[in-house]
Amino acid sequence: MSKSKNNPEKNDGFNPYAIDKLSNVKPGVKIGFMKFWLAGAVFFLSFTALSPDTYDILDRFVFLFLLLSVGIEYMINKVIIWMNNDNQKTLKYLPFHIKRTSILSLLASMGYAAFMILSSYYFIEFIMWLGIPTIGMIMFGFEFKAVDPISFGLIYWLIDLGFITIKNYVLLKLKK
Repeated sequence: MSKSKNNPEKNDGFNPYAIDKLSNVKPGVKIGFMKFWLAGAVFFLSFTALSPDTYDILDRFVFLFLLLSVGIEYMINKVIIWMNNDNQKTLKYLPFHIKRTSILSLLASMGYAAFMILSSYYFIEFIMWLGIPTIGMIMFGFEFKAVDPISFGLIYWLIDLGFITIKNYVLLKLKK
Protein backbone atom coordinates (compact mmCIF):
# COMPACT_ATOMS: atom_id res chain seq x y z
CA MET A 1 0.00 0.00 0.00
CA SER A 2 1.24 3.45 -0.87
CA LYS A 3 2.24 5.88 1.87
CA SER A 4 1.68 9.00 -0.25
CA LYS A 5 -0.22 12.06 0.96
CA ASN A 6 -2.88 11.61 -1.69
CA ASN A 7 -3.83 8.09 -0.68
CA PRO A 8 -7.65 7.98 -0.77
CA GLU A 9 -7.74 5.03 1.62
CA LYS A 10 -6.12 7.11 4.36
CA ASN A 11 -8.89 9.37 5.69
CA ASP A 12 -8.15 11.12 8.96
CA GLY A 13 -10.89 13.77 8.58
CA PHE A 14 -8.64 16.56 7.35
CA ASN A 15 -8.46 17.44 3.69
CA PRO A 16 -5.97 20.25 3.02
CA TYR A 17 -7.27 20.58 -0.53
CA ALA A 18 -10.87 21.17 0.49
CA ILE A 19 -12.58 24.12 -1.16
CA ASP A 20 -13.80 25.84 2.00
CA LYS A 21 -11.28 25.61 4.81
CA LEU A 22 -13.06 28.28 6.89
CA SER A 23 -16.37 26.44 7.00
CA ASN A 24 -15.53 24.89 10.39
CA VAL A 25 -14.79 28.27 11.98
CA LYS A 26 -17.77 29.71 13.85
CA PRO A 27 -19.30 32.85 12.34
CA GLY A 28 -18.77 34.81 15.55
CA VAL A 29 -15.02 34.25 15.29
CA LYS A 30 -14.95 35.29 11.62
CA ILE A 31 -17.04 38.40 12.26
CA GLY A 32 -15.03 39.32 15.36
CA PHE A 33 -11.76 39.01 13.47
CA MET A 34 -13.16 41.09 10.62
CA LYS A 35 -14.20 43.85 13.04
CA PHE A 36 -10.79 43.75 14.76
CA TRP A 37 -8.98 43.85 11.44
CA LEU A 38 -11.07 46.70 10.01
CA ALA A 39 -10.68 48.86 13.12
CA GLY A 40 -6.92 48.26 13.28
CA ALA A 41 -6.41 48.82 9.55
CA VAL A 42 -8.45 52.04 9.52
CA PHE A 43 -6.61 53.30 12.60
CA PHE A 44 -3.30 52.48 10.93
CA LEU A 45 -4.30 54.33 7.75
CA SER A 46 -5.50 57.40 9.59
CA PHE A 47 -2.98 57.74 12.44
CA THR A 48 0.17 55.85 11.57
CA ALA A 49 0.35 56.27 7.82
CA LEU A 50 -0.52 59.98 7.66
CA SER A 51 2.25 62.43 8.44
CA PRO A 52 1.76 64.40 11.67
CA ASP A 53 3.47 67.37 10.01
CA THR A 54 0.81 67.58 7.31
CA TYR A 55 -2.33 66.47 9.15
CA ASP A 56 -3.54 67.73 12.51
CA ILE A 57 -4.87 65.27 15.10
CA LEU A 58 -8.42 66.45 14.46
CA ASP A 59 -8.00 65.85 10.73
CA ARG A 60 -6.86 62.32 11.45
CA PHE A 61 -9.83 61.72 13.77
CA VAL A 62 -12.21 62.92 11.03
CA PHE A 63 -10.48 60.62 8.53
CA LEU A 64 -10.74 57.73 11.01
CA PHE A 65 -14.43 58.50 11.57
CA LEU A 66 -15.25 58.62 7.86
CA LEU A 67 -13.31 55.47 6.96
CA LEU A 68 -14.72 53.49 9.88
CA SER A 69 -18.29 54.65 9.14
CA VAL A 70 -18.02 53.53 5.54
CA GLY A 71 -16.30 50.30 6.56
CA ILE A 72 -19.00 49.44 9.09
CA GLU A 73 -21.85 50.23 6.73
CA TYR A 74 -20.55 48.79 3.47
CA MET A 75 -18.16 46.06 4.57
CA ILE A 76 -18.97 44.63 7.99
CA ASN A 77 -22.75 44.92 7.92
CA LYS A 78 -22.96 43.62 4.34
CA VAL A 79 -20.80 40.59 5.12
CA ILE A 80 -22.83 39.84 8.26
CA ILE A 81 -26.04 39.94 6.21
CA TRP A 82 -24.52 37.81 3.43
CA MET A 83 -23.30 35.22 5.95
CA ASN A 84 -26.78 34.79 7.43
CA ASN A 85 -28.49 31.52 6.47
CA ASP A 86 -30.64 28.82 8.05
CA ASN A 87 -27.66 27.00 9.57
CA GLN A 88 -25.80 30.06 10.89
CA LYS A 89 -27.81 33.01 12.15
CA THR A 90 -25.48 36.00 11.98
CA LEU A 91 -27.92 38.91 12.17
CA LYS A 92 -27.38 39.03 15.94
CA TYR A 93 -23.87 40.41 15.27
CA LEU A 94 -25.27 43.55 13.58
CA PRO A 95 -24.87 46.68 15.72
CA PHE A 96 -28.39 47.85 14.84
CA HIS A 97 -31.40 46.65 12.87
CA ILE A 98 -32.38 49.35 10.40
CA LYS A 99 -33.43 48.92 6.76
CA ARG A 100 -30.11 48.84 4.91
CA THR A 101 -31.24 50.82 1.87
CA SER A 102 -32.21 53.92 3.85
CA ILE A 103 -30.08 56.91 4.79
CA LEU A 104 -30.86 56.11 8.43
CA SER A 105 -28.61 53.07 8.19
CA LEU A 106 -25.65 55.22 7.15
CA LEU A 107 -26.42 57.75 9.89
CA ALA A 108 -26.68 54.94 12.44
CA SER A 109 -23.32 53.59 11.24
CA MET A 110 -21.81 57.04 11.66
CA GLY A 111 -23.19 57.34 15.20
CA TYR A 112 -21.98 53.85 16.04
CA ALA A 113 -18.53 54.63 14.60
CA ALA A 114 -18.32 57.85 16.63
CA PHE A 115 -19.27 55.98 19.82
CA MET A 116 -16.79 53.17 19.14
CA ILE A 117 -13.91 55.52 18.22
CA LEU A 118 -14.34 57.70 21.29
CA SER A 119 -14.86 54.83 23.71
CA SER A 120 -11.96 52.78 22.31
CA TYR A 121 -9.51 55.67 22.13
CA TYR A 122 -10.25 57.03 25.58
CA PHE A 123 -10.30 53.57 27.15
CA ILE A 124 -6.79 52.96 25.81
CA GLU A 125 -5.71 56.38 27.08
CA PHE A 126 -7.16 55.46 30.49
CA ILE A 127 -5.29 52.14 30.49
CA MET A 128 -2.02 53.93 29.70
CA TRP A 129 -2.76 56.51 32.42
CA LEU A 130 -3.06 53.61 34.89
CA GLY A 131 0.38 52.42 33.81
CA ILE A 132 -0.76 49.32 31.93
CA PRO A 133 1.27 49.00 28.71
CA THR A 134 -0.40 48.67 25.34
CA ILE A 135 0.71 46.19 22.72
CA GLY A 136 2.64 48.92 20.90
CA MET A 137 4.50 49.78 24.10
CA ILE A 138 5.43 46.14 24.58
CA MET A 139 6.57 45.73 20.98
CA PHE A 140 8.40 49.04 20.47
CA GLY A 141 9.51 49.99 23.94
CA PHE A 142 7.92 51.70 26.89
CA GLU A 143 8.98 55.17 25.78
CA PHE A 144 6.49 54.76 22.88
CA LYS A 145 3.39 56.05 24.68
CA ALA A 146 0.71 56.21 22.03
CA VAL A 147 -2.34 54.33 20.88
CA ASP A 148 -1.35 51.69 18.34
CA PRO A 149 -3.47 49.91 15.70
CA ILE A 150 -3.38 46.46 17.33
CA SER A 151 -4.46 47.77 20.74
CA PHE A 152 -7.12 49.94 19.10
CA GLY A 153 -8.46 46.96 17.13
CA LEU A 154 -8.55 44.70 20.20
CA ILE A 155 -10.24 47.27 22.42
CA TYR A 156 -12.65 48.10 19.59
CA TRP A 157 -13.54 44.41 19.30
CA LEU A 158 -14.03 44.02 23.06
CA ILE A 159 -16.25 47.11 23.32
CA ASP A 160 -18.17 45.95 20.25
CA LEU A 161 -18.63 42.53 21.83
CA GLY A 162 -20.01 44.15 24.96
CA PHE A 163 -22.27 46.45 22.92
CA ILE A 164 -23.65 43.57 20.83
CA THR A 165 -24.21 41.43 23.94
CA ILE A 166 -26.10 44.20 25.72
CA LYS A 167 -28.11 45.00 22.57
CA ASN A 168 -29.14 41.35 22.13
CA TYR A 169 -30.05 41.06 25.83
CA VAL A 170 -32.22 44.20 25.67
CA LEU A 171 -33.92 43.01 22.46
CA LEU A 172 -34.58 39.62 24.06
CA LYS A 173 -36.14 41.27 27.13
CA LEU A 174 -38.27 43.58 24.96
CA LYS A 175 -39.66 40.62 22.99
CA LYS A 176 -40.84 38.89 26.20
